[in-house]
Amino acid sequence: MVVRTAAFLMVLALAVSGCGESSIAKTELAEVVVRDGVPFDLGNVSTTVIDWLADHRVVVIGETHLIREQRQLTAAVVEALHARGYRQLLLEWPHFADWVMSDFVIDGDRGDAAWRPPTWLYGDLLTAIRDFNRSLPTEEKVVVRGIDVNLDEYGGATDFLASLGGLSRRLADPGPLDAFLQSDYETADEQTTALATLRDELDARRPELLGMWGDDWYQTISEMIDIETESVPIRTAREDNYDASAADREDVMKRICDRLIGATEGGTVINVGGNHAQKERLMGTEHEWLGDYLVNRSPVAAGDTIVVSVVPAKVTADYPTDLPDFDVLDKSPDNELFRLIAETWPAQRVFLPFDDPLFALDGVPMNYEGTIRITAPKLHYDAIVVLPLTHRIPLP
Repeated sequence: MVVRTAAFLMVLALAVSGCGESSIAKTELAEVVVRDGVPFDLGNVSTTVIDWLADHRVVVIGETHLIREQRQLTAAVVEALHARGYRQLLLEWPHFADWVMSDFVIDGDRGDAAWRPPTWLYGDLLTAIRDFNRSLPTEEKVVVRGIDVNLDEYGGATDFLASLGGLSRRLADPGPLDAFLQSDYETADEQTTALATLRDELDARRPELLGMWGDDWYQTISEMIDIETESVPIRTAREDNYDASAADREDVMKRICDRLIGATEGGTVINVGGNHAQKERLMGTEHEWLGDYLVNRSPVAAGDTIVVSVVPAKVTADYPTDLPDFDVLDKSPDNELFRLIAETWPAQRVFLPFDDPLFALDGVPMNYEGTIRITAPKLHYDAIVVLPLTHRIPLP
């Protein structure tokens, strides 16, 4: 699972692919960059940026995975938007650990007090939100929820069982969970059968289990079983039919987002990979991505969602890795968008809305860590944030 993720990042970092030819002159693009770009500091995110984001119920942040400064940016944006009524952060995080992660950020009493989120799985971001929450009254704390299925990349079936087992030990009586946790759970067929049996028992014994566990634990367990049930075929198809698996995964994420956005009165920030955030396909498979759905079709978010892509201008690592360093100044044509931003503000974070008509025209080069896409940026995102020097987070 980890090897596959690392291999994907290697391919992304090394690949250079053109999508047509650029038709935008450097001077024309540079003029818009200088006029509309907004440099800012993490400790004081520009009110221009926050005003632009806070005008929407949902802010989608599309990240480059495993970039430390990206996590810091998301934490700073969530804290700044809190004053505008934002109370929820949704993460591309495995659902099996949602209950313990959401408890961690509010210093709750359901989880393990000694548990800490792994750094590579947003540990630094979650810790920053927890520390921010400690300054807030209970009713104003930021809630953090996981919206992803249980992939093998996250530990899959093994870590799902471990998480459910940890939850069961917090119950005075685990009831049907005890037999489930001792059942055969190796193959997809065994997983499907065991989950269906447990689901039936949860339904049949609902009044009894509500009395034993309380509504909160009953609903948490029911949701865990339902999402794991959907995760099994997605995991199974991932090797042989990746595109179909990815589309099904995206559909689950859409339903989770709709439910959680609809259940909160305040605004929501969603932090996912740049592919998931796309309004229209720029990278990845052909299915409808989460960003596209939220902007155009979601019954709770359509017409009230803004999508921002966050990209690094320079990437390095402070640990041994096979992944090469990257510098957009070394690997881009003169009229490449991220290069122009980095040259204009070489040591600052820069926000650039794609409001100018130029960004709706095909022909703007954008360098995603070595992969050059020539397209109309406004089709895919509503704005970009370019980070200066950034650092990779090591995988375990």
